[in-house]
Amino acid sequence: MIKHKSTLAKLLAKENITVQYGNYSTAWFDIKDRVLGLPMWKDMGKDVADLLIGHEVGHALFTPFEGWHDSPEKLEGCPRTYINVIEDARIERHIKDAYVGLVSPMARGYKKLFDDGFFGTEFHDMDWNNVKLIDKINLKAKVGAHLDVPFNDEEIVFYDRAMKTETFDEVLQLVRDVLAYTKENQEELLTPPPAPEPNEEDENQENQEEQNEAPAPGHDDVEDSEEEKKEEEVPSTNGEESNSPASGSEAGTPQGPIDEDVSQSDENFRKNESSLLDVDEKGEQKLVANDFSKDTKSKIVIPFKQLSKERQQSMSTLDNMDMERIDESIFKFKTYMKSIKKDVNFAVKEFEMRKAAYRYSRSQTAKSGSIDVNRVWSYKTNDDIFARVTQLADAKNHGMVMVIDYSGSMANIMGNVMDQLLHLVTFCKAVNIPFEVYGFTSTNTAFGGGYWEEGNDTSVQKDSELYHQSLSMPQLVTSKLNKTDYERALLNMFLRYDLNSEDSRPWLERYIISKNEDYGSTPLNEALVMSHTILKNFKRNHNVDNMNFVVISDGATNGSSIVKDYDLKTKRVQTRGGYYGSNAGININIDNKIVNLKDSRRGGTESLLENIQKTFNATTIGFFIADDRYSFKNKIGEAIGNEWIDGYELKPFNREYMKNKCITLKDTLGYNEFYVVKGKQLSTDVEEFEPKEDASKGQITMAFKKFSKSKKLNKTLLTNFGKAVAE
Repeated sequence: MIKHKSTLAKLLAKENITVQYGNYSTAWFDIKDRVLGLPMWKDMGKDVADLLIGHEVGHALFTPFEGWHDSPEKLEGCPRTYINVIEDARIERHIKDAYVGLVSPMARGYKKLFDDGFFGTEFHDMDWNNVKLIDKINLKAKVGAHLDVPFNDEEIVFYDRAMKTETFDEVLQLVRDVLAYTKENQEELLTPPPAPEPNEEDENQENQEEQNEAPAPGHDDVEDSEEEKKEEEVPSTNGEESNSPASGSEAGTPQGPIDEDVSQSDENFRKNESSLLDVDEKGEQKLVANDFSKDTKSKIVIPFKQLSKERQQSMSTLDNMDMERIDESIFKFKTYMKSIKKDVNFAVKEFEMRKAAYRYSRSQTAKSGSIDVNRVWSYKTNDDIFARVTQLADAKNHGMVMVIDYSGSMANIMGNVMDQLLHLVTFCKAVNIPFEVYGFTSTNTAFGGGYWEEGNDTSVQKDSELYHQSLSMPQLVTSKLNKTDYERALLNMFLRYDLNSEDSRPWLERYIISKNEDYGSTPLNEALVMSHTILKNFKRNHNVDNMNFVVISDGATNGSSIVKDYDLKTKRVQTRGGYYGSNAGININIDNKIVNLKDSRRGGTESLLENIQKTFNATTIGFFIADDRYSFKNKIGEAIGNEWIDGYELKPFNREYMKNKCITLKDTLGYNEFYVVKGKQLSTDVEEFEPKEDASKGQITMAFKKFSKSKKLNKTLLTNFGKAVAE
């Protein structure tokens, strides 16, 4: 599988061309939008990779529309395969002049392809007297460093011209001259004219014979519908006609009249290019998707400043009575935050202790070379009288990025989640861990998502781009906010918590949130793809050693979809599965790296999380919030690889939950640490420590231990996150 390489990036930097891989049988170029579409080639080595990419980028930079291999333009007196040969020589010379590092890889790549028979095995042991001039030029220009191609005195002039053409007009003039020379001097090698068309009498006779034959069983002998005919003629939006022929990687079917001759070596190459495609034994490709474009990404993340303004707009619609209820919550906020700071003190102390233990466990002790005066007295019996120095291991710089599921099923427990989150954010602030927290939902108004807008999708996604699913990732809070914005962010979390309490009016929650953070579906895979960009920027901005990526969700992801431009239908190859919500695997290009997703749902989630681990050296931490005993049981079964877990197998997990108020699992479902929590028990509230008046000393001690433990266990997110980051 060819991946984006630094060579390609340098080539593209010259003009900022957009490159996208897709399920194409041919490379294509959108002249208007400067988009280069590339097929998914299989891995044939670094040299062939550089050759193919360098060649196509060369076309994108230097070839006009009418010069592309699959262009439908008819150029009089210029056979299409002749144009291919001379134009290839021109653009490859330009691209190698611009990037000298491509010269050797392209030469070695062409040698491999020649040895593999891509130009035709007949040229491996050929009598050069029987080879046309155009084929000599093609083989010399591409394989010449490894192949001795002889030219006579007249032919060498044409070859020299081919290696010096500067413009496409010069290419066409040389093509006409080469064709004229061939007709005059190599007439016997010209492609024979096609068989004569049948005359009207023969055609009528054939039609009569067909009418006499019985149709095959189950065959409907009807003409295509008008809709089918129209579909075949849909014009392309990519600078090409959708019904242009496509064969191999660059659709090399000749466009000129057949009696004007062809380059056999070029035709062979075009036909053999299909073997370069990354297909399975059935000739089908795995689905291909590209990361979100810059424009799409800019709309997915809702910065805190924008989020805050939209929240204020929502609150401005409240009447006085409802505003009074919210004012009551605001009044409670300071008292609540004081209690939180007390609650997190134990976690801060535990974190510092674990960090200190980490440093001491990895400390190194060595002799300093100086005499220890306290040991001098023992010099007669002990030759080790030197002072020792202990060097502690450096503590790592920690960081946290969290994404929280804002799907509709989270509505009943969102208050408790906000309560847990406030404890966790306060902890990170106290121990100076940089952090960013995002929600993810499908209500992005820029994409027409949610119930607030009516199809106002202003985005234009390109073919083979991952479909955004109206993904919105509101930035709930970040450690980089100034004091005022930070307090405002915490206040909004508290309001969501307080308004969702039992004695409140939860429907008021909608009036304190932005349209872009409303409850929607679960585009988790899309959020994980976007998180690659978030994590990349986060690590660069904070110089983090120990990266922690936390996901809080109560369900599985939506099925991923891929944008499909039907104007490119003639350039497509057959793929496994379908394009929308397929269970087939997906090759997705994320930040110039191909990530293999097992499927478009849960398997894709696992693959994306594993890639986050590798790419960012991150610890992935998952909190699954079960809304009932069935989801609790099923998620544990899924995590241990046993979907049909029975009551007997569940017993040890029930015991663990009774003891710790969560189930802890390691290295499963793409997470390094995975916790299963029951949503109804997410509350951080604990009973007051009130021992009976006649309680004995032992009873008071036991009651206090139980009280202290419950205070700790009720902070599920905080407790388990603290353990993970301290190591």
